[in-house]
Amino acid sequence: MSADNLSQAEDGEDALPLLPLQRRSEARESFGRLRQKQRARRVNIGVNEADIMMEEQGYYDDLEAEYMANFSRKQKRKTMLVLHDAFFLILDFLQFYALIAAISLRWPWPFNWLYSTRFVFLFNLDIWEFMKMNDPDVYNSARDGFIDSTLIGFDYRWYALGWAIFIFVAITLYIILYIAMNYQKRYNLLLLLAQLQRAYIIVCQILAMPIGVMMAKLFHCNTDDNMDVHNATPCAGGEHLAYIIVPLVIYVGLFIILPIWMIMKIRTQIFSNRSERHEGFLQLKETEFAHGLDFIWAIKLYHLFSSFRLVWSYYRPVMFFFKLVLLAAYAALLWLPMWQMVVFLVAICPLFLVIFIRRPFRITSFNVYIMINFLCMLIFSIMGLMQNLFDTNSVFFQIEYLFSELLAIGAFWSAFTIIWFVYVLLRYFGILCRGVPLWPEMTSRDLNKLSDETQKYMKALLKGRIVLEHALSTFPLFSPVHELSRQIQIINAYCREAEYIHDPIHDTLWDLLDELIEAHTRLSAVSLFSESVKSSIRETAHEFMKLMPAFKKRLAQREYDFILMTPLKRRMLLKMFTLGVLANGKMNKSRPVDQTDTVQKLYNPKESLVLQQRRVEGDDGFYEDMYDSPHDMGPSSLRQKQQQQYQERMMRRPILEEMSDDDDEDAEDEMGWMRGPSRAESDLVSSINDRDADDLSDMMAGIPSRPGSMSSNKVRSASSMSRRSVRSQMGSGGKQGQRNKTPPERNIKEESVHDAEDAV
Repeated sequence: MSADNLSQAEDGEDALPLLPLQRRSEARESFGRLRQKQRARRVNIGVNEADIMMEEQGYYDDLEAEYMANFSRKQKRKTMLVLHDAFFLILDFLQFYALIAAISLRWPWPFNWLYSTRFVFLFNLDIWEFMKMNDPDVYNSARDGFIDSTLIGFDYRWYALGWAIFIFVAITLYIILYIAMNYQKRYNLLLLLAQLQRAYIIVCQILAMPIGVMMAKLFHCNTDDNMDVHNATPCAGGEHLAYIIVPLVIYVGLFIILPIWMIMKIRTQIFSNRSERHEGFLQLKETEFAHGLDFIWAIKLYHLFSSFRLVWSYYRPVMFFFKLVLLAAYAALLWLPMWQMVVFLVAICPLFLVIFIRRPFRITSFNVYIMINFLCMLIFSIMGLMQNLFDTNSVFFQIEYLFSELLAIGAFWSAFTIIWFVYVLLRYFGILCRGVPLWPEMTSRDLNKLSDETQKYMKALLKGRIVLEHALSTFPLFSPVHELSRQIQIINAYCREAEYIHDPIHDTLWDLLDELIEAHTRLSAVSLFSESVKSSIRETAHEFMKLMPAFKKRLAQREYDFILMTPLKRRMLLKMFTLGVLANGKMNKSRPVDQTDTVQKLYNPKESLVLQQRRVEGDDGFYEDMYDSPHDMGPSSLRQKQQQQYQERMMRRPILEEMSDDDDEDAEDEMGWMRGPSRAESDLVSSINDRDADDLSDMMAGIPSRPGSMSSNKVRSASSMSRRSVRSQMGSGGKQGQRNKTPPERNIKEESVHDAEDAV
C-alpha cells in the first residue's frame, strides 16, 4: 500500500478518499469523473428512514423487493412535486379568473361581485385594476367605458419600467451565475446548473401571467386614441411604439422560446412510446434519486414531465402556449369583447375534452381537481360570451341574477379546493391512507401494472446502483469488488436479454454496466476483496491467527501503559503507529537515522529534558513476559537479554553463596534490579524502553525504536563504570545497613556481585 493512499485516508477534507494519482490518462480522468459523479450524488439528498435502515443493514445482494416494500411503507416519500403541482393548479385558476374579471369590467359583471372579489387581481399583480375597483368613485360600470388615468394615483409607465428592470436583472443574474459556475468547475456543476434552471422555471411559471397582463395593457387605446393606462400618450406614436416593442420581445422569449426549450429538454428524455415502460422508467429514476443512487432525475430536469403521464409529457409547455393565447386575446381584442370570449372558449374547450378523456396527472386526485378547474373556466367563459351577444334575452344572464350565479360557482370552487388541498396535505404527510403511497413508486402496488421483464430489469438496476454506490463511497482498500464482480455478471446477462427482446431499458442497463466495469477495474488493484489477492489474504490471515494470543496480550499491556492517557490520544497514537509501519515497510529494512540528534534527545537520559526532569535512568516501567519464544523480538530484545542473564545468575547461585554472606539480600537486590524502580518510585511515568515507547518512536517521522534501547544500553554501561569506581569505597556493613540502602546503592551492590561472577 502506497503512502498516497495513507495520506488520503487521513485527509479530513475529503470524506470520500480517491485512489492514488499515478499518471494522467483517459482512463484515470474517466474514473475521476465517476468519483465526482458519486460525490455529487451525496449532496443535497434528504436522508429518510429508508436510507437509515439501508445503512444499518447494508447494501447487499439479498436486498429483494419485499425488503424494499417494507421500508417504502414507512418512509412515505415526500416529493416536492406534489406541493408544486397543487400550488400551480390553484394559482393558474386564480390568475385565469383575475384575467377574465379584468375583461368583465366593461361588460359589466355586477359591481357588488367585482368589488367583493377585487383581491383576486393581486394574483396577477394587476395594480391598475385593483386600484380601479378599490375606489367605487373611480369605477365606471358603463359598457365600453374608460376612466381618466390620473384618477388611479400612479404613473403606469413607472410601473412598467419597474417590471422591465426586474426582468433585465433576472436575466443578467442568470448569465452571471451560469458563467461563474462554469468558471469554478465544481464537481457538482451539472447539479447546480439544474437547480438554477429549475428555480428560474418556477419563477417563470409564477410570473408569466402577471408579466403578460402588465404588457397587454400597453396595447390598449381609449376612444380618444390615447393609451388607456396613460392618456397623455397617443397611440401609434413613437413613444407608444417603444412601449410595444419591448413587450413583444418579452412575449417571444417567455411564451415561445422558453416553451420550445422545455419541449426539447423533455423530448430527449422520453424513454419509450409505451405508457407502461415510460411509467416504469420514471419510477426507476425517482427511486434512484430518492436514495442518492443517481442524479439523472435532477440533472435532466425530469420535474418538467415526471408529474404527468406519457400523453401529457408536454403539459407545462402547453400551459405556456395556452396562457399566450389568452393574453393575446386580452391585448388585441379590447374593443371586441365577444370575440375575446370566443377565443377563450376555443382555447379552453379542446383542453377540457382532452383532459376529460386522457387524464394528465399520475395522481388521480389531481386529475379530478384539474377537471373541476377547467369546468369552472368554461362556465365563466360561456357566461361572458352570452353577456356580449347582441340578441341575448335570457333571464339567467341579467344583472339581477348574475351575482347569485357567480357566487354559486365561486363558492363551489372554493369549497372543493379547500377539501382537496386538505386531502392532499393529509396524504402527503402520511396521516391519511398510510398503506397506500400518494406518489407512484417502484415499491407500491402500481408496480404490478408493469411487465415482468420491466420489473426484473428495474430491480436489477436498483440493486446494481446500490452496490456501486456502496463500493465508491467505501475506502478503496476495503471496497467490496467481489460484489461489483457479481453485479457485472448479472447486469451483463440482462443487457443481452433486453437487447434481444428489444426492451428500451437496455440503454440504462448498458450505462450501469459501463460504470460497474470502470469502478471494478480501478478498485480491484487495491481492494482486499479482489480475486487476485485471495490466496495472499488467506495466507496472511493464517499467519495472523498465530499472532493473535500475543497480540491480545500486547493490547492489554498497551492499555496498562497508557492508563493515564485519554482514549482519544490512545487512538491517535495507534493510527500514527499503523501509518508509520505501513510507510516504513519491513522491519529488517536499514534505518540510517539510528544515531541522529533527534533520537538522542528522545531516548538519552543525559540529553533528554523530559527524562532528566523525571530522573529516569533506563527502564522504569512495568513489564510482563508475554512471549515464550527465545529469539530476538526486535525492540524488546533488551528485556529478553536481561531475563537470560538473570536465569544464568540463578543457576550460579551456589558459587555466589560462597563469595558473599548476604545471599538473600543479593537475590533481593537482583530481583530489584530486574524490576527496576516501581511506578511510584519513578513518579508515575510511562516506560521509556517498553514496546509503547517503541511505538512512539515509529510515529516520530519514521524514527525507529531500536536506538532507544541502544541509548539505554550506553547509559547503563556508563553507569556500570561509575559503580566500579566507587566499589573500593564500599564497606562491609551489616544486613540492616544493606536493607536501608537506596536504589542506586543496591545497583552498586549488584554490580559487585556481577564482578564476582566474572571472577568465578
